[in-house]
Amino acid sequence: MNPPLFPNPLVSGTYRIDCAGAIDAASEPVALAPASILLAVAPAGTRILAADSPGLIDHHPAARTAKLVSLPDHLVTPAFVNAHTHLDLTHIGPQPRSGFASFVDLIRSRRLVEPGEIRASVLLGARLSRAGGVAAVGDIAGAVRGSASIEPFLALRDSGLAGVSFLEFFGMGRSIPRALARADEVADAALALPASRVRLGLQPHAPYSVAPDGYRHAIARAERDRLPLATHLAESLEERAFIAHAKGPQRSLLEALGLWDDSLLAEFGLGNTPVEHLARVLRGRSSPILLVHLNDLSDADVALLTELNTHAPIHVAYCPRSSEFFGAPEEFGPHRYRELLAAGINVCLGTDSIVNLPEAQAAGDSARISPLDDARLLWKRDRGDPSLLLEMLTVRGACALGLESSRFTLTSGAEIEGLCALRLPETDGKISNISGELLSQVLASECAPDRLI
Repeated sequence: MNPPLFPNPLVSGTYRIDCAGAIDAASEPVALAPASILLAVAPAGTRILAADSPGLIDHHPAARTAKLVSLPDHLVTPAFVNAHTHLDLTHIGPQPRSGFASFVDLIRSRRLVEPGEIRASVLLGARLSRAGGVAAVGDIAGAVRGSASIEPFLALRDSGLAGVSFLEFFGMGRSIPRALARADEVADAALALPASRVRLGLQPHAPYSVAPDGYRHAIARAERDRLPLATHLAESLEERAFIAHAKGPQRSLLEALGLWDDSLLAEFGLGNTPVEHLARVLRGRSSPILLVHLNDLSDADVALLTELNTHAPIHVAYCPRSSEFFGAPEEFGPHRYRELLAAGINVCLGTDSIVNLPEAQAAGDSARISPLDDARLLWKRDRGDPSLLLEMLTVRGACALGLESSRFTLTSGAEIEGLCALRLPETDGKISNISGELLSQVLASECAPDRLI
């Protein structure tokens, strides 16, 4: 990883950051080139005093005593939000591309069970996240031997990251009562701890591994305790086969684990898509839910999600590199995130686990876990709008996790989670005076963020 541009964390005081440009995605966005940002750093947090052109910042009262940080070759943005990741799988590292069933076998065989090892994997993932400009995550607290575990939540609380630790649980057939009791037990223990920058959330794993009664239980618990809620949905052909026909590798796995019984045919094998299957329990909720992946969507599914969004917010975490890793574009066609956005559904970015990330980005000197690289894929593949991609990296992710969106802006007076300093490619001394063009240059490059301020 590149050396820090200045000490981290910053000691208390006032700082002036002079940079090639600054940009954010707030309702009144900052888009400046060149730019100056005044920061007040204190033990309680960091606050934006002002963000403006250098000439105007010269006249700010705090500028006279501020410590200068000069970043003439950098674009500064708010810190990023990784709305969906599995930090407890970081120890596995990047793996060759494989089918979904093989991936499930890999995770089941390599998942850690010892508390100290789980903690180390989460903390390594947090370090790689910070190296990728991330300040907040929607992390999945993976189930251990199929049962909900508090260990990833405890580790994330100590990681320095903000966000949500979604308590994952499974539950099908005869295992449902035991699985829900264990999930409630762990949730109770987590909620009894002092408040921190990491909230507890609930994650019924997926509709092929959690029966509808498990979802109903999670929704009721989330609404009672005001907890964030998430689930994987419409990710793979295997999921489609199980939901629609009660066949395929997911059925075989349940049978091998002794969890299948024919009473499940009242819920599965009815010809529904995964979205149609889950809509029956989602329609009655009054709280938001974060749906992860949504690779496999029909026209009717998009219309159904749009309708569900009118009852209570639907958020979507799209993980582009994960989608490509599993060959989803070849199986299902282009992801429909742009149609979901056009329908008024909030879409943000996630990385999924390190397992599906390219080794060139997740290993070596520039190792990182960063949704910036997912935004780069969309910019290059889809010619995505840079301003929209920055929204998906920051304020849209914050909204999906129930975080204060102003903490991921450059708004004067805002308490912030951090800033990213993104090195610009070589420009032969010709730096555009339009910050949006600077963002395009960053998206076109492969550089890791130099550091998270």
